[in-house]
Amino acid sequence: MRNINIKILKERGVSVDDIAQLSYWAQSKYLDSLTIEEMRESVLEILGKRDQFHAILLGVQIDVLAEKGMLDNPLLNILTHDLGLFGLDEAIAISIAGNYGQIGVTNFGNMDVNKPGKISLLQKDKNRCNCFLDDIVGAIAAVAAIRVAQRHAIAKATGQLNI
Repeated sequence: MRNINIKILKERGVSVDDIAQLSYWAQSKYLDSLTIEEMRESVLEILGKRDQFHAILLGVQIDVLAEKGMLDNPLLNILTHDLGLFGLDEAIAISIAGNYGQIGVTNFGNMDVNKPGKISLLQKDKNRCNCFLDDIVGAIAAVAAIRVAQRHAIAKATGQLNI
């Protein structure tokens, strides 16, 4: 699953490092010892999960169908313009973020509101429909950041870091 997810994301212009940078952005202000490599490893772990596999497959496929004009209006217009009141893209992203509890959802909300880095680039891309992808990328980055934060909290409590 992980390799298929990486391939699908790469085909859509998103790398593991892009997501790791987003995760680092979200968490570096709280963890002085944080490294980008920790985030990269966390992203890879998240990309190996079944729920993320399904979300990426579904979301990207819907985006591609919209790009190709293979959906009927008004749905086609809603997706190609990533209309703010269409919430199913966020619902899929929240289903990913929710796997890490309310903090995962909150962290995704921060990504969705601030649209850092690659999320902003995906949303502004006029050559592709990224209605679902931008939110999915934000959710994966959010939970990868939370995963590392939780590991650091456990390490601090036990005196041992095992990422």
